[in-house]
Parts: sequence; structure tokens; C-alpha cells
Amino acid sequence: MRHRLLSVSVLTLLALLLAGCAAVRDGREARGRDAHMAQAPSVAGVAEESFGKPAWGRKGEFSLSGQRVRYERGAERLALFEPLPANLRTPLNFSWQGSGGESSTVCEAWTSESSANGRLTDSKPWVLSCRWGNAPAAMLQIGEGQMRRGKLSREGAYRRGELTVGLRSVHLHEGSAQPQTVATGYEMLHQGTVVGSLDLSGSQPRLRRPDPATPLGRAVTEAALALALAWEPS
Repeated sequence: MRHRLLSVSVLTLLALLLAGCAAVRDGREARGRDAHMAQAPSVAGVAEESFGKPAWGRKGEFSLSGQRVRYERGAERLALFEPLPANLRTPLNFSWQGSGGESSTVCEAWTSESSANGRLTDSKPWVLSCRWGNAPAAMLQIGEGQMRRGKLSREGAYRRGELTVGLRSVHLHEGSAQPQTVATGYEMLHQGTVVGSLDLSGSQPRLRRPDPATPLGRAVTEAALALALAWEPS
């Protein structure tokens, strides 16, 4: 009788353990499917716009709120948090049809010299530099940023005339205190306030931006497109 009771207890314990493991696995999968980048309060109430494709590939097109975007990348895989492919100097060019007409850009890239932060994380951050030729000319540059909670960020800026929009990577998921090594997205800042965000925690980018018909909205849009195309959908 005692042997039978012991067998039943072991079987019951195994069943409970398996059920617990399944629940944890399902919870992780659900978080992965529903993950969102942590948002600053200043953009938390702004509507999200999804765009892009499940996989970028070398070239293609998609629409952002009905406006066509065409792109060509210099490699099958291109991501700011992955090594720059060998001998790749022009990783990206793209165009989009905004309210002010077509906007085209060409982006260059290079690997920066090894820094103390880069050696600490055993990474080789590279710099993405983009130029828009239409008047007034605009420029975006982003590369190695600060160490934040043990994770090496990416930081930079977009400039067009007197307008400057700061760029910085975000490494937290909504509702989580555990930072990620790869960015969950990016924030766009104007005069110290977050005015736009690009959520890259899902299978497609999700953009929050000011009115794209305004100079600030246009800047956020152009920066977001460059950053999204220098990322690999998961």
C-alpha cells in the first residue's frame, strides 16, 4: 500500500511540474507575441502605425499610412546591433512619398574605432550616416551611445536646417525591469522631450509620430524609416 501511495505521489508531482513548465512556456510565448517597447509618457497616448514586412530582404516596397516607401539594402541582414557586413559602405537607400513630395536618402556606414564601452561588451558598434538631398538638405547619424544598465545603447541625431531631433535606443519592454541587449526600439526627442517612438519589439515596426505634414513629423518619419530598415524583424 505504501509503495502504491508513493507511486501516485510521484506521478502527481511530475504532472504538476509538467503543467508548471507548460504554463511558464506559454507565458513566455505570449509575452513574445504581445511584447511592446516601454513608452515615454509624452507619446503613450499617440496612435501607433504599423508598417513594413515580416522580412526586409535586399529590396522591396511597402506603405506607411498610404504613402509608398521603396528601399534597397546592401545585405540580406542589416542591423545596428549586429556586426556590419564586410566591405559594406552603402548599406541602405530608400525613398518615400511625403506631403512635400518624394524624399530620397542614401546611407553610408563604417565601424568605429574600438572604444572602452565596445571592449567591455565585446561588440563592434557601427555608425549609420544618412543624407537627404532635397532642400534644405538633411542628415542623420547614429552610432555607439552610453552604457545604460549594463547595455550599450545607440545614440545620434537627425538635422534639417535649424531643426534637430535626437535619437536614442530603448532597451526595456513595457512592464519589465529587465533591460535587453538588442534595442526594443528608439525614441525621437525634440528640445529634450520625446516626440516620437519606433517600437521594434514585434514582427513589424510600430511608429508613433507628430503630424507628418509638419517639419517635426517629417523629421521623425524619415529618421524612423532609416532606423527600421537597419533592423531585422524577429
